[in-house]
Amino acid sequence: MPDTSRQYALTSIYTVPWWPSEPGPSLLINDPVMAMRWYLGNEREQSVVVTLRSSTDGGATWQALPPGELWAHTLQHLDAVAQDPDGRHAAALLREQVEADAAEWIDHRIRFVEPDDPTPYRPDNPTLFAWQRGGDVWALALGTVPPDTVLQRLVAEYTDPQPGGPGITRAAARQTLDDLAAAQSPADLGIPELFQAYQRLELLTFTVGQLHDLLLPAQEIILDQLVARLPETADVITSHPNPEHPVRKAAATYLHRIARQGVDPRQDNRSVREAYDELAAARTEPTAPDAPPPALPGHPRLMTDLEAAAAWRARSPAARRDAEMHMGDLVRAHTRLVVASADAAAQGVGWLNARPSDPVEAAAVDSRDYFEQRLKALNARHSVLMHGFVLDEAKTAAEQAKHQAVVAAAQATLPLTPRTTAAETHADHEAFEAHITAAETRIDQALGEQRQHARDALHRHFPQAAASTGMHQVRTQLMDRAGLGLDAVNQAYQAIGDTSRDLDDLKSRQVGGRVEFGRPPVTDDQVTEATRRHTHARQRFEDLRVSRPQTLAALNALDRVRVLDPSGPEGSAARAARIAAQSRERALQPHTPPGPGATAATTHEPQQQNGQVPQTAPRTGMR
Repeated sequence: MPDTSRQYALTSIYTVPWWPSEPGPSLLINDPVMAMRWYLGNEREQSVVVTLRSSTDGGATWQALPPGELWAHTLQHLDAVAQDPDGRHAAALLREQVEADAAEWIDHRIRFVEPDDPTPYRPDNPTLFAWQRGGDVWALALGTVPPDTVLQRLVAEYTDPQPGGPGITRAAARQTLDDLAAAQSPADLGIPELFQAYQRLELLTFTVGQLHDLLLPAQEIILDQLVARLPETADVITSHPNPEHPVRKAAATYLHRIARQGVDPRQDNRSVREAYDELAAARTEPTAPDAPPPALPGHPRLMTDLEAAAAWRARSPAARRDAEMHMGDLVRAHTRLVVASADAAAQGVGWLNARPSDPVEAAAVDSRDYFEQRLKALNARHSVLMHGFVLDEAKTAAEQAKHQAVVAAAQATLPLTPRTTAAETHADHEAFEAHITAAETRIDQALGEQRQHARDALHRHFPQAAASTGMHQVRTQLMDRAGLGLDAVNQAYQAIGDTSRDLDDLKSRQVGGRVEFGRPPVTDDQVTEATRRHTHARQRFEDLRVSRPQTLAALNALDRVRVLDPSGPEGSAARAARIAAQSRERALQPHTPPGPGATAATTHEPQQQNGQVPQTAPRTGMR
């Protein structure tokens, strides 16, 4: 079984020349094998770029995940599954399928054809340089040397076996791994070796295509080491420790041009001289003042849909339970399809009209597609609810921020000496009002952006919400059909009393040794099963007690923003850039787990008169 504490979020963007920067498909899953296969099946040069992120704390924080780490997680997971005799056969088939997907993925790089090529047909045989490019891409993305099984699959695809091709790929992969290893221990290398390592990484940017961003961490480490060790830039590290400081960036640019062009900094080179002049100018510029504190701390909190879905599951126990069930169903359907496809291939049964001829394989395909669509719909529902809940929190925070703004305005404009004239008093009042107005304006701007973000998410997944009847359908889908309606709450409440009475009856019969006519004696297994049912009933009711008020708060917040106008193209693009920036900032910040009272502090207390559930569980035997 996959480790449900680790989640993988994969998002994609189309990069084809005629349809650039449009969002593509995405996946949120807790199984590394499915995540790896999804990456290998969707990431394509000048077609689709895939971004990987992972979370180990239930979606509270996310970190960038290199494809090589996902590859390692996949192999470790398959090795663990193979230890179980019941899963050994499926693990072997999954490994073969992953290797087949990897071979197809790297073959697309080896025999790459430009999307706008007038003859968009891949050649039957790659060139030797193409084999080398395949090794560079494999080592950079997956962090290993291509295994022999993958290379054998590649050779089998080509009309000319080209026996030297796999060797070239292995050699190129080893060289790339050696170049990347220079960033692991840069202090052990001299300055000339650091420049050479940087130049080799810079040359790789021309062969690995859209994966060149994977080179940036190693290049930045080497540049930082050069900045700290070269005499003309050594003082930059101590005087400006922040890597984002303009002087640090100017120093990195200066050394980047030296390393990229391979010139001696003492020579008269125009590009290097201009970079050095920019560094000198940055040293003399006055330090920019610190940015003012945010008007609404923590808001606008802009999240991607996958981040929002995971965050909602971390908050709502009912949502978390549904997500684990849906993910487990999809993973099992995915495994069944791999096994069924292997069995059909062994029997020589192929496909006809894009459908498997084998009925078992066809049923497995339909099952996989069904569970994929079901998980996709669940992600949409959970992301919308989280966007609405964050908006509800932002409204509460805005009220508190406005009260604090009044106190701050009074402190900032409080006169040190008593005023003696009406003009002075009026001036103080005007300053007080101006201070409050400026603070409230910034608070309203932050809250307005949060409202617009929630509105766009609602209409993106539920276009029918624009009408009042459509919003009623959304409420029905997100409440009643999700098992959070009042009927479900009442049934869960009653189930506690029913299971408790059954458990008490079994225990009394077992302790007293009473055997009723026509009924066998009570066994320990019966008591254990009754205890399990009672525990499950109490847990179900507790999940609903927490999840239902939060869902109602989210829906009420969404209902108030459904009539807002949609964002324009410029607003959507700017918000997408801010979402990416906030995601990167959250990935760099350490996560502090909430204290024992955090859940209670953020949970809306339900009210019986508003149709909410009672706060206390029923006593033993209560219906």
